[in-house]
Amino acid sequence: MPQLNYPHIAEMVFNTPLLAKGELVENVAQYVAARIAGTEKSAHNSEQELSAKRMGVIPLGDPEKDGSMAVIAVHGILVPRRGTMTAECSEIMSFELLRNQISKAMNDSQIKEIVLDIQSGGGTAQAAFECAAYIYEAQKQKPIRAVINFNAYSAAYLIASACTEIIISETGGVGSIGVYQKRLDISAYYKDMGVIMHTFYRGAKKVFMHPDLEMSDEEKEHIESGIEKTYQQFINAVAKYRNMSVDEVQATEADCFNGQEAIDLKLADTLSSDPHAAVNTIAKRLIQSSPKKMETIGVQAAAMDYHHIN
Repeated sequence: MPQLNYPHIAEMVFNTPLLAKGELVENVAQYVAARIAGTEKSAHNSEQELSAKRMGVIPLGDPEKDGSMAVIAVHGILVPRRGTMTAECSEIMSFELLRNQISKAMNDSQIKEIVLDIQSGGGTAQAAFECAAYIYEAQKQKPIRAVINFNAYSAAYLIASACTEIIISETGGVGSIGVYQKRLDISAYYKDMGVIMHTFYRGAKKVFMHPDLEMSDEEKEHIESGIEKTYQQFINAVAKYRNMSVDEVQATEADCFNGQEAIDLKLADTLSSDPHAAVNTIAKRLIQSSPKKMETIGVQAAAMDYHHIN
């Protein structure tokens, strides 16, 4: 079994703008940094393939007449493309896979609506804006509703904001509309170990973000400029998708909000008792059948931990 490529994972954690909740970044960064430095060993030797759940389809009564509703899980850390991660880290969902699943549901005439079941602290900025823009255009053709189950922060909130509707429970959380970036500097560690790293380069910016070199003032300015650009892109996207002013979005100061407070701030639309009830409500709006059929749907929706099927 090949060893996990921690430096490759580090590329997604350090030196790149992240649309992720601070606690999530810190947890992953500390986990990866300790292993890069060799100060902590993994308790697990095996790898797991990317564990994103597949799209689930809930039949709406009579499949021939009522069609179906697609439920897509948006769980865990959001990354650009598929990959691998050990069991110590949380679930992973890629923007690429999410787009593919939405596209499949959009092209299926039997599927009447799409539900994004969101439980994520966010992830990378790379590919997040493109995915959100895709959802924003797609929901004009077929409703795509975000059910917050139970958190949608940063990049996950960007995805939710592009949906037709955001449904949240009283304890559900949204927000963290901000940008986060870490710059790993292990130059002091090398010095303590008696290691001298010689780096030859042409072009001043070629060695920006190199962890074995101390950060210069020029590099800091370069990072700040990039962070500001990504932040402006983020708040402008949310303002557009949620029909808010940029000032209203910026005033959230990347804070997180629950339930009715999120609705009052225009960050969500509908309050539901819980995510399962939200899916039942959506199904009831769609189906044209008897109470007996509705009881069947209720059982299916309540089984949503979710039981995604191929």
